[in-house]
Amino acid sequence: MKDLKEMKFLIIDDMPNMIKTIRNMLRHLGYQHTAEAEDGISAWKVLKNEQIDFVISDWNMPNMAGIELLHKIRRDENLKEMPFLMVTAEVAEELVAKAAETDVDGYIIKPFIAKTLDERIHIIMEKRSNPSEVDTYLKVGNVYLNSGMLDNALKEYEKAIKINPDNPRVHWAIGNVYQNKDEIDRAEKAYKRAIELSPHYLKAHESLVQIYEKKGEKEKALTAIKEAVKISPNNPERQSSLGKILLKGGMVEEAKEAFAMAIKIDPQNAGRRANIGDIFLESGMDQEAEETFKKALEVDPRVVYVYNRLGIALRKQGKYLEAIGKYKKALDIDPEDYNVHYNLGRAYVEAGMIADAIKEFEEALRIHPDFKEAKALLQSLKEMK
Repeated sequence: MKDLKEMKFLIIDDMPNMIKTIRNMLRHLGYQHTAEAEDGISAWKVLKNEQIDFVISDWNMPNMAGIELLHKIRRDENLKEMPFLMVTAEVAEELVAKAAETDVDGYIIKPFIAKTLDERIHIIMEKRSNPSEVDTYLKVGNVYLNSGMLDNALKEYEKAIKINPDNPRVHWAIGNVYQNKDEIDRAEKAYKRAIELSPHYLKAHESLVQIYEKKGEKEKALTAIKEAVKISPNNPERQSSLGKILLKGGMVEEAKEAFAMAIKIDPQNAGRRANIGDIFLESGMDQEAEETFKKALEVDPRVVYVYNRLGIALRKQGKYLEAIGKYKKALDIDPEDYNVHYNLGRAYVEAGMIADAIKEFEEALRIHPDFKEAKALLQSLKEMK
C-alpha cells in the first residue's frame, strides 16, 4: 500500500470554506498533497487528468452530486477502485442504501474534527489492504467475469454467498453472470433477490430493466426504470433510459419530459443530446430529432457524427438543401469521412442534383473502396444517364 502521507486527495465541495477546512485538516494530519473541485463535473476532469489516490466528496452539490460522481467512478475501468469518502449533513437510511450500491467506502457527518477524518481515512485504507473474505471472492469473481470465464466467476460468487447469503452485491453479481450466460430467468431471480435485500439497489433495478426489455415485457421494464428514477432522479442516463422506454410505449409527452430532465441535469453534454436525438430519429420523430441535434451542435459545433445525423433528420422531412449545408459543414471538419460523403450524395439525389451526387459517391469510394452501398448507388445513377 502507498504511504498514506504521500497520497494525493481530491476534495470536492461547492462551498469554498468547506474545501479550505478539509484541506487544512489534511495538512495538519500530515497529508500535504491535495486537489480541489467545486462539483462532480469539475472533479471528473481532475480525476481524468491528474493522479488522485483518494476522494473526499460532499454529497449535495449542483451540476453533479457526490453520489452521481461515485456512480460514474465505479463504472470507469481505470478509476473503479478509487477510495471514496462521502461527506454528508446526515446519513438517512435511504441515502445509505443509494450509496451502498456504488460501493462507497465510508461516510463522515458534518461537522467533524480532524481526528475523525484521520480515523475514516485509515479505516478505508486498511480495509482496502485487508479485504473481507466476501470482498476477496467478489474481486476474484470479477476478474474471471472480465476474462469471459463465466463458470469460474460463478463459483467465486457462490463461495461469497455461503459466507454472507444476505449480501445484495453478491446476488447482483450472480445475476450478472447468468445474464451473460443468457440464462435470463435465473438472472431475473438473482436481481430480484438483491432488491429484496436492498430496495434502493440501483444496479439491480437497472439490470432488471435490461432483462424485461430482452423478454419484451414493456410494462415491467417501465415499472423498473421508474423505480430507479424515483430512487435517484438526478441521474441523466437513467432519465434518458426512462424516456426511451416511455417512447416505445407510445407515451410521447412523458418521454419528452424525461429527456428534458436529462438535459437539464447535464446541459453541457453534447453526446447525451445526440443520443436523445438518435432515439427520436429511430422513433420517427424527425422534427424533434432535428431540434435536439441542433442543440447538441450549439454545445459542441465540431462533432461530425451529429451533423451527419442531423442531415438524416432533415432529409426525412424533405429539407434536402438544408441537409446538404449541414453535410458540407461536417466535411469542413473532416473531409475524409466517407459516411458523410455518402449521405451528402444521397441528399443530392433526393434534391435531383445527380451530377453532384455522383461526385460524392465517387469520393466516398476513393476513401473506402469497399463501400457497397456507395457502389450500388453510383452504378444505378450511371446507368440512368
